[in-house]
Amino acid sequence: MRSRLRLYRRDLWGGALIAAAGAFTILQAYTYQIGQLARMGPGYYPMMLGIFLVVLGILIPLSPDPDEVLEDAAHEAHAGPSRKDRLRGMACIAGGIGLFIVVGHYLGFVPATFALVFTAAMGDTSNTPRTAALLAAAMTLFGAVVFSWALQLQFPMFRWG
Repeated sequence: MRSRLRLYRRDLWGGALIAAAGAFTILQAYTYQIGQLARMGPGYYPMMLGIFLVVLGILIPLSPDPDEVLEDAAHEAHAGPSRKDRLRGMACIAGGIGLFIVVGHYLGFVPATFALVFTAAMGDTSNTPRTAALLAAAMTLFGAVVFSWALQLQFPMFRWG
């Protein structure tokens, strides 16, 4: 019990230190021009980094105890994926990236994103083609909204020819 309390205090102090560093980073970022998402100023990145550090500092003490996580994992006694499954996953992820490059060049962002996510999702043996297609459709829609509308990325959504 005493060692768990010591671990919790360590997490609390570590999280507080990271959050304080993030808060200091945010304050320093305001001494520069922040800008907007479309036209970022020199203070934009430090401000985002500071926000990330504050959130991380808050989440560290709230995270589960690693010893309890290990105990739960030992009780599950789950065997890891086979070598064949691991190779399939790596091949599908690498193939998806290659497909994104080729399909993006000839057909545009939307088909390239769908091809990337579908192919990468098929690397997981628990996915069916239907679940991989649903995931790919959702991620394609999300990517189109974020990269085309929010970030105004200069990548054609569709390219014919």
